[in-house]
Amino acid sequence: MNFISQVETDSFAERLGLSDHLESDRDSTAPSPWGIARLIRREVRRHGLATRRELKKAIEPFLTAAGFGGDANRAIQAVAGRMVDIGELADLKVENQRGYSAMPSRWIKLSETDAVLLGTTATETDRFSPYHPNQFLRRFRPSEEIINDLARIGVSEQSFDEWLGQPGWKSLVDPSQEIETLTGLVKWHLNKLGQEGSPLVVSETKVLAINHRPGEFFGSERKPERSRWTSPANLDDGNYLAAQPGRNEHHWIPTLLRIEGSDARSIPLNFRNDPASTYDLRNWLLIALGGMNGKPEVILADHEMSELQFTFPAPRQAKRILQLAGEPTGKWQQYAVLDSRSTMELLSAALPLLRTQWL
Repeated sequence: MNFISQVETDSFAERLGLSDHLESDRDSTAPSPWGIARLIRREVRRHGLATRRELKKAIEPFLTAAGFGGDANRAIQAVAGRMVDIGELADLKVENQRGYSAMPSRWIKLSETDAVLLGTTATETDRFSPYHPNQFLRRFRPSEEIINDLARIGVSEQSFDEWLGQPGWKSLVDPSQEIETLTGLVKWHLNKLGQEGSPLVVSETKVLAINHRPGEFFGSERKPERSRWTSPANLDDGNYLAAQPGRNEHHWIPTLLRIEGSDARSIPLNFRNDPASTYDLRNWLLIALGGMNGKPEVILADHEMSELQFTFPAPRQAKRILQLAGEPTGKWQQYAVLDSRSTMELLSAALPLLRTQWL
């Protein structure tokens, strides 16, 4: 005979994986990304695709029963967005609604001791236990046993290079430009600056530039104090990434700047009127300028803590690599990874003009 049993809220949350704060000493009421990802995979696996509304309707009762308040939809979408970024889910429109569908299941080897299972395939959960409070991916040691088990259910290996695809900056190039290297990309924009840039007087302009002191606190053009943002009047002659005031005090337009004595020329950056892509272009050009100037941008690596941190705004492709290899720690662009050395090798292959500073 089956009996109805009463389950405490904390126990229910733990069973669902919604309270996996294994390395956190903070009391947090936010549900674990690990548990939310499991529920998302279940819904997409069952239905093939699911709208955002359907995911919220299916998952919110579990969060409520587990004792988590707050905005359930926001928590669900935050995890779903990370799953889209690394290729676990496809983001699409379903009858004029945003939704998600399953991507082919596969696994990717990151090092001899670390691999990641992508996709919605159901498999033994005890092999994929979380090690970090912000983890959502199923990580495992790529032993022969588990690789064979995955092969039996039709999950094969995908190489990291195939998963990564072409260099991220290439998506910011018009095919007619025939640009083959990142250095070629920045040279093309510098040539355009020379031909089409608007003149400005260094001592009078409101434009702010990013100095060539990589590794220092990057900051923001909105609050330039004690950061790499400074007036062009404080800089030597040369080429810089910059920002010029936009429609209000919170809106700044990414700009390319050339200083020549007391005069300068500037040109706004714009990629197909897409702000996100325009900022991504700015970040790639910053890497390229650093390489040209012999002052490459810096990634901090702490092998003792196994953490990596970008000291400048990382391009989207770099963030995608870090999402695959690690978990955000809560600090600006800092990620905890299983193996900092192997992760740096993956990053260096994708962004060769960067410099690593070991802590």
